Amino acid sequence: MATPTPTPAEQWNAYMEAFAATAPEERERLLRQSVAADVVFTNPGGSGKTRAALAAHIADFQAKMPSMYFSTDKLYLNQGELLAVWGMYKADHSRVATGYNFVRLDEDGRFSYMAGFF
Repeated sequence: MATPTPTPAEQWNAYMEAFAATAPEERERLLRQSVAADVVFTNPGGSGKTRAALAAHIADFQAKMPSMYFSTDKLYLNQGELLAVWGMYKADHSRVATGYNFVRLDEDGRFSYMAGFF
């Protein structure tokens, strides 16, 4: 029996969990699940063209802002593309930013392009 393809929302949740994963092995597992090996990503904090570069970007974020966490406010799906609205929070649960990600999915349902705005 074939493993069902995760939904875009499930992929987004795995991607967001990668930001919370402090163990590199768990972060890598979540990114392998949700992001293409040749993902192109860009946001005000950095950019890159591989899953490994994205993993390094996340590790750098965690080192610079260890108590910050994210929560998804809304997901909009449209013909293989996703728009996510999310919040970034301090450890005291106060919201410090609202952000948006535009995401394209590849034929396997993984994220192949990600543009973040915040």
